[in-house]
Amino acid sequence: MEPDKAKVVIKLNGKLIPFVVDNADEPYFREANDMLSDRLATLQSDYSAHADTQMLVSVLAVEALVDGLKVNERYQKLRSEVQGRLDIIQGKFND
Repeated sequence: MEPDKAKVVIKLNGKLIPFVVDNADEPYFREANDMLSDRLATLQSDYSAHADTQMLVSVLAVEALVDGLKVNERYQKLRSEVQGRLDIIQGKFND
């Protein structure tokens, strides 16, 4: 393994999924593992009578994607607002 890489094993639904990630990303994968485990446990507690584990893992994936899309949308709005303010400031210097 490369020196700037780390091995992270995610345990999801009793399965071990190995990843080789940049050292800087390792804490995110470990936190994601904890978050996925906690959310899957909640879903299993609430919906195990109505859905099998594979369905619940699919729900996790959809929820994560939706969260990522929402974060990206908020980032783009914030970026646009900051750029607008910077343009106003720059305009004051140009005048």
